[in-house]
Amino acid sequence: MKQSTVLATGILTIQVDDVGGDLQIVGWDRQEITAKTDDDDLVLIVEGSLVRAHSDGDLILYVARDADVQISNVGGDADIRALAGNLTTAKIGGDLQVRNVGSLNVTSVGGDMSLRGCAGDLHAQNVGGDASLHEIKGNVNIQVGADFYLRGAEGNVQARVGSDAALYLRPVPGKDVNVQAGSDVLLRLPAKADVVLSLQGCDDESIRIDLPGVTATKIGMARNLVVGAGGSTIKLVAGSEVIVTSRGEEWDNVAEFDPLGRDGPFSPGEFPGLSSDLHERISRRVEDATRRALEASMRAREQSDRVQTRVDAAMRRAEEKMQTSERRSMHMGIKVGRFGASLDGSRPPSAPIPPIPPIPPFPIGLQHAAAEPVTDPERLVILKMLQNKKISVQDAEKLLAALEGK
Repeated sequence: MKQSTVLATGILTIQVDDVGGDLQIVGWDRQEITAKTDDDDLVLIVEGSLVRAHSDGDLILYVARDADVQISNVGGDADIRALAGNLTTAKIGGDLQVRNVGSLNVTSVGGDMSLRGCAGDLHAQNVGGDASLHEIKGNVNIQVGADFYLRGAEGNVQARVGSDAALYLRPVPGKDVNVQAGSDVLLRLPAKADVVLSLQGCDDESIRIDLPGVTATKIGMARNLVVGAGGSTIKLVAGSEVIVTSRGEEWDNVAEFDPLGRDGPFSPGEFPGLSSDLHERISRRVEDATRRALEASMRAREQSDRVQTRVDAAMRRAEEKMQTSERRSMHMGIKVGRFGASLDGSRPPSAPIPPIPPIPPFPIGLQHAAAEPVTDPERLVILKMLQNKKISVQDAEKLLAALEGK
């Protein structure tokens, strides 16, 4: 772990040039900037009102809350929290998670994007995976490759969605919503709403409206209607179905649609009034928990490698035994060739083939006297090979015997 700290007096912009691994940025009230990395390469320099940061590994930054932050390139995931200034990201290779920021401008996210709490506008040009947005005060302009979830937008909304879209909106007078989705669109409105709806689905029966006081008698792949006094416009275009409802049951059905909107088990969150010291202690606990999880994952991978090594060695021993047995049989004149003809040209009578015993899904009951017992992961590897038809039942038995040292 390498760490560096600089004073933040008069700092207006934080420029993160390049991060090889994951990036975490947290805003705090101290007049200093601290950078930590798990790599030997760490750059944190002051150039007038600009601070530049760089690391080839993972990077954690604690920055002045009011500073603007510009991120050029992150190879892994990015987690950014508690910034009141403008946040700009050019390229995020993995997932992007943002909590409680001023405005946000995103050029490219390779994975999923989750935003919870934005005081200004959001502009995201290209999100490769899913996008989950909560509580956006300003305008929303986004392009999403997969599913889109939006709850609590107070400005205008423009969204192009590759798959499904789920919208939980309270119409704001004078603000318009325009969403185009490749598959289904679900819109949840309050029971009393003033809005003009313009809906388009894939066929005559693809639009369903379930709102108080609205009689859905017309059919057709396009519908236009005024709910209440109008005032704002919501335009939805779906490649499949459009559902507009005020019922809570419909929304409950998509509760699992938004896994990005919930903080993970190790996410500290950021809340107004949280002291910097407390947040730093929480962050340290998060880092410790993450490190323990990574160490556990590495131990599991090493165990899997050891299991595979033993299985490979057992396969080689079993193959050598079979080859030795065949050579011995040929020299003794017992059998020659695949059909078992003897040296004098006669063919011995074929012995009846015994039935193949059933293989239990987890053959824990197999008992062998061995110097080192076969472990359950080793048995599981052999069973997977048997299931994928890479080996026969007889080969599986020989592998188990070879692993037991027989």
